[in-house]
Amino acid sequence: MPQDSYPFPMYSGLLEPGHYKKIGSAIWLFLWCISATTAEKEKDGTVWGIVLGNKPMQLTEIADKFGVSDKTVSRWLSVLEQHHYIRVTRAPRGLILSVKNSKKYPNHIPDKNVRSHPSDQTEMSDHIPSDETNVSDHLDKNVRSNKDIIKDLVVVVDEQEQNRLIQEIENHFIQRRGKGFAVSSSDFLEIKQLVAAGVPSPLIKSCVDRAFDEYRPRHSRDEIRSFNFIVPRILDEWEKSKAITAAVPHVAVALGSGNQRTGYKSKQQRELDELERLREEELKREQASGH
Repeated sequence: MPQDSYPFPMYSGLLEPGHYKKIGSAIWLFLWCISATTAEKEKDGTVWGIVLGNKPMQLTEIADKFGVSDKTVSRWLSVLEQHHYIRVTRAPRGLILSVKNSKKYPNHIPDKNVRSHPSDQTEMSDHIPSDETNVSDHLDKNVRSNKDIIKDLVVVVDEQEQNRLIQEIENHFIQRRGKGFAVSSSDFLEIKQLVAAGVPSPLIKSCVDRAFDEYRPRHSRDEIRSFNFIVPRILDEWEKSKAITAAVPHVAVALGSGNQRTGYKSKQQRELDELERLREEELKREQASGH
């Protein structure tokens, strides 16, 4: 046994078949995250275990701890993040990890200054995932990430519908990439953030198609490997679409009034028309590629 080996608390609920089916071999990384938890913080009714004091880590640094490849660690992170066992936050210098529903310190006293909403409370006995993953508060304030751009646009969507859209976009990207069975943990988080922000799925898939159609590789191994490569284009198109709908002034007209402007459309109708246009473009591209 290594000289620096030490015990740490673990709960038997993790041994249930349901958790095994979700976690698989990623259990090793999950156990390490729990053992490396240095503090706990309550936010919105959930206790988060802070791994190594929120120290940003590179994939290689984590991989060296287990003697595995970076790809293996990336797959583990994707599994644990997808099922909400941990939170993965991309920082300028690496990945920041947090354990959800941490119980490493049984005598943990929640911060009374943190406001919690009753509906956000989750059962913290077996590290069972709940509905959402929160973004860490320890990002470099001088670096503007994609999340900084869309954080003010977050809307509430049905969890089942959100998961369906995330899977739909992930599958579309993998199909266009032509390799792999899943996106990386960081790419998965980017897709989730876009969906949560209300960016339409047709717009995202349209940008993915254009990115692959217009990409001109410089050599045989030059290719689009990451969804993150397309995120700036998606955000640009999303901002443009919002600017178009906002450019048409709203004129209040009484119902049944005879001086209503011909052709006037509500903001909601304009947004629906824009989505329909994007859907038609996508169908045309699919038909063209099929021939």
